[in-house]
Amino acid sequence: MAIDAYVPGKSTAPAGVAKVYKLSSNENPLGPSPKAIEAAREVAGKLDIYPDGTARRLREAIAEVHGLNAQNIICSNGSDEILGLLAQTYLAPGDEAMFTEHAFMVYKIYIQSAGATPVVVKETDERADIDAMLAAVTPRTKIVFLANPNNPTGTYVPFQEVRRLHAGLPKNVLLVLDAAYAEYVRRNDYEAGIELAGSAENVVMTRTFSKIGLGGARIGWMYGPMHIVDAINRVRG
Repeated sequence: MAIDAYVPGKSTAPAGVAKVYKLSSNENPLGPSPKAIEAAREVAGKLDIYPDGTARRLREAIAEVHGLNAQNIICSNGSDEILGLLAQTYLAPGDEAMFTEHAFMVYKIYIQSAGATPVVVKETDERADIDAMLAAVTPRTKIVFLANPNNPTGTYVPFQEVRRLHAGLPKNVLLVLDAAYAEYVRRNDYEAGIELAGSAENVVMTRTFSKIGLGGARIGWMYGPMHIVDAINRVRG
């Protein structure tokens, strides 16, 4: 199989080392919130019961925090599961999907797993080059993945540029705004993608709890139009 395996970092500390900070995984060195720890303790006695497959309570809580419609939210086993489901749903052999050269490496894995061709676009000053991305679009392009902000470069694309990217894409191309690190941006010209994903028919935004001290909980979520939410729910079973 011509797919390079994703090799995660080690999950345990070397012998004799009490604590390790995994910079490569961006684990929160402060640990989980005490409120999250207490909530986990409260549900520990219910582990014999299958969870709600729709994650209704979690979707409603996310919707309340961000001012969204819970029906337009999908919760997942980390946001990378959603990325894989998007590729599985919208890509087929002969299609192309695009991402920038220093973006999340699982994009390539999921694209290839769907039988499609990954297209890697060069960055400028370690930043996504919108003009280069638009120039790389072909009739075979079906998905554009944009990690914003991007890890490991630490750069971001101002939201007016994100809108320009979206405006330049054909209507049949899905724009995936991977905002895993949205909580770390404090710039007035940045927006995670909620507004665009809530108004466009070909845009979704993915988020995660992993970078706020809950990596072990494996909680991700996607916000987007109902026809995409419905398609993903059908594929995931």
